[in-house]
Amino acid sequence: MSKTEAKYFDGQSSASQQITIDFDEGMNELRLQIIANGVLFAWQAKNLEFEQYGNLLEIRNKIYSGALLQIDDKGFSQSFYEAMKQNKRLDIHKRLLNFGFSKLIAIAVCLLGLIILAYFFVLPPVAEKSAALLPDSVDEQIGNMFMESFLKKSNVDTGKSRYLEQFASKLNLKNKKPLHFAVVKSDEVNAFALPNGQIVVYTAILNNMESSDELAALLGHEATHINNRHSTKMLCRNLAGYMIVSLLFSDVNGLMAVLAENAQQLHSLSYSRKFEQEADEEGLKILINNNINPNGMVKLFEQLEKEQKISIPKIISTHPLTKERKENMQKIISESVYVIKSNNNLNSIFEQIKKSNLN
Repeated sequence: MSKTEAKYFDGQSSASQQITIDFDEGMNELRLQIIANGVLFAWQAKNLEFEQYGNLLEIRNKIYSGALLQIDDKGFSQSFYEAMKQNKRLDIHKRLLNFGFSKLIAIAVCLLGLIILAYFFVLPPVAEKSAALLPDSVDEQIGNMFMESFLKKSNVDTGKSRYLEQFASKLNLKNKKPLHFAVVKSDEVNAFALPNGQIVVYTAILNNMESSDELAALLGHEATHINNRHSTKMLCRNLAGYMIVSLLFSDVNGLMAVLAENAQQLHSLSYSRKFEQEADEEGLKILINNNINPNGMVKLFEQLEKEQKISIPKIISTHPLTKERKENMQKIISESVYVIKSNNNLNSIFEQIKKSNLN
C-alpha cells in the first residue's frame, strides 16, 4: 500500500483541499480522506485517468466531472504508474510512450509500409470494383471526350470504316451497347476499344491480317473489353485514391472531372492480366458462337508476334502478348466442341476492307 498527501479539487469550487491518499494495489482503489473534516471516500481504479508532468501526477475520475487530484510525490507516482500498468489500465498513448523512441520509430516505419502496401495492392482493386457504382453514362462521356480530341489529329479512312461497320454487323459480338467502328490510317500495329462502344482499328494491323477469322477475333476481343467495362475499371484503378474518396463523399461531378482529364490514357491503357484473359477467352467464345474458326484468334497472335520480331508494335504494350496467352487459346480450342461454317459475306467484306483506298 502507498500513502501520500495531495491537493483535491471537487470540481465545484476553485479552492483546493488537502487530503491523504491510500492506494491499495490489491483492492484496485484509492482511499481518500479530507484532512480538514475527516470525510472518507474511495475512487475505483477502473474509473481513473491520469497524466504525469515530471514529478506531478494528476488523477481524474470519469464518474465525477471536474474532480481532480494533484500529487507531487515521485515515489507515489511511480508506484501508482506500475500498478496501473500491471492491471492493464494504461491507455494506448501511455503504452506507446512506454515503448521508447527506437521502438516508436520501428512502429512508425511498419505503419508507413502497411499504408504504402495498401495504396498499391489493396486500394486499386477496391477502386476497380467500385467502378460498378458508376452509371453507364460515365462511359459515354469519357469515351466521347477522347474521340473528339483523337479525331482532330487522326486520318480516318471512311471507306474502310464503312466496310468494318458492315463486317461487324454480321457478327453477334454480345455487345450490351451500340458499337461504333473507325479505321485510322497509321503505320502503328494497333487497335483499341473505348468505354462508349467505339472500336478503333489502325490500317497497319488490318494489312497484316490474312483472313476474316483474324478480324473477327480482334473485334470479339475488343468488344469484350467494352462489354465488361475494362477501360473504366482500369481508369478507376489508376486513379484509386481519388476514386474511393469521391465515391465515399458522393462527389460524382469531381470524379467525372478527373476521369475526363485522364481520358487521353484510353488509347494506351494497359489492361491487367485478368482483363486480357477475359477478353481472350470471351472473344474466343464469340468466334465459336458465330461458327467462325476459333484458330483465327491464334493466327491473330501469330501475326502480331511476327511483327514483334521487327519492332515492338503499340498493341503489344496495350495488349501484352505472351506465349502463355496463345497456348491458353490453343488449349481451350482443343477442348472445345465447335462447328465452322463458311461465311461468304464476311469473306467478301474482309476483301473489300483490304482493297479499299483512303477516301
